[in-house]
Amino acid sequence: MDRPLKLGIVALSVSSIALAVLPHPARGALPARHGGQITIPAPEPITELDPARVETHFQATLAEVVYDNLYEVREDGRIDAVLAEGPPEVTGTTARVRIRAGARRHGGREVLARHVVRSLTRATSSPTASWLLGSFAVENGRPMITEVDARTIDIELARRGVRVDLLLAATPLAIVIGGNLRSRPLGTGPFFARLDGRGGVRLSIFRHAADRAPWLNGVVFTPPQARDEEIRALELGRVDAAWRGSSLYGGAPVRPVTTTRATATTPWILVPNRARTLRDGAAWGGVIASIDRGRLARVGLVPRRILAPGLPAPQLPTGSAPPGTSLRMVVREHRELELRVAESIAGMLDEHGIRLQVERVSAARYPAEVSRGQWDLRLASVRPPLPGRGPMVGAALASAGQLDRARAFAAQMWQPEVANQSARELDVMVLGHERVELHHRADLRGLRVDSLGRLTLADASFARREEPFR
Repeated sequence: MDRPLKLGIVALSVSSIALAVLPHPARGALPARHGGQITIPAPEPITELDPARVETHFQATLAEVVYDNLYEVREDGRIDAVLAEGPPEVTGTTARVRIRAGARRHGGREVLARHVVRSLTRATSSPTASWLLGSFAVENGRPMITEVDARTIDIELARRGVRVDLLLAATPLAIVIGGNLRSRPLGTGPFFARLDGRGGVRLSIFRHAADRAPWLNGVVFTPPQARDEEIRALELGRVDAAWRGSSLYGGAPVRPVTTTRATATTPWILVPNRARTLRDGAAWGGVIASIDRGRLARVGLVPRRILAPGLPAPQLPTGSAPPGTSLRMVVREHRELELRVAESIAGMLDEHGIRLQVERVSAARYPAEVSRGQWDLRLASVRPPLPGRGPMVGAALASAGQLDRARAFAAQMWQPEVANQSARELDVMVLGHERVELHHRADLRGLRVDSLGRLTLADASFARREEPFR
């Protein structure tokens, strides 16, 4: 074979590979182009960016693009090494993970084993992450994770057979290098972040990302706006996307708009405090009987009785609450959907003679209020750390405050019969599922909502304009 023909075949092969790795190109579409910035109003204020404390789809979206995991579960189910050099080397109950050579953190320095050990260990202090460590051996309350050398760590497992690579792909176990999580958090993801202190976030391209660099140069999330202001800004072309609609009065925006919708949804649960008024199963059953899930559709939830397809519904008590029962619910004042759901439930309970006092508290005060235990009901959204029914059940246990059960469940969550039984025994009412959708300018391509409800910002790009043939 002569040289020109060889070069032609090589060029064709390289081109084919390049097209294959483009993020979900449309059939017949031109390749994505690099550059540009988009502006979107944040759906909620962001005051801290900590993957171990993710509770909403928006927080999960930001964590996904600022931080990387050692491993990543792709949409087709493959598990790829990201910050890890390759698959874990498991001997008995010891898993050895090697850190990828040359992996850089925001700022340009190399990622070292000590960063990984410190990041994984810090998950012990987070209710939404600590349950995952139930798969690891523990010593003095901390997971047994040690630094072997600058690029190698060892993890002691609670039992044989743990899928270490899958576990280390969980969102709450993403690697946090450091920085100030309230202003300039440091990770290794495709964007680095700067929080503006007013609830907004600026994302800027990190060209040395371990997985891949994004197409866009930046994404600006402005502080949250009122619904009408957000939609009007999209109609006038002042922002590039909106969460709560594309038109106020049915008119057409300045630019064509399309809508990206999630195929997966986020469950919302009602959690009782069984140490107070609802310690009696009949009283809790009376609250459950008073709530019509269909009416919650008016405030933004799709009525559902189950956490996810294939899982059984929780087996809940029946009964009636004594007339004149008075209950207290604490809600976060900055969570719009949480407030709407709480007020709707209060109205339904009132129709059955149950008084529900809804008390709004700040995000900073909320954890302390929950810990004090002076409440009867609270709302929680369930953020699964990984795809699958088992992780959904474990996350629901953690969200309901049943941490001991969640930790015990972690090492068995891949067993379908264990997941089904734990789902039946959940002492919560599944109210419905929150759907995620984003209305955005039509020339913005590559945006999807993945199986965990995260917006694929790293895949987003502006459509390339067709050049006239000459």
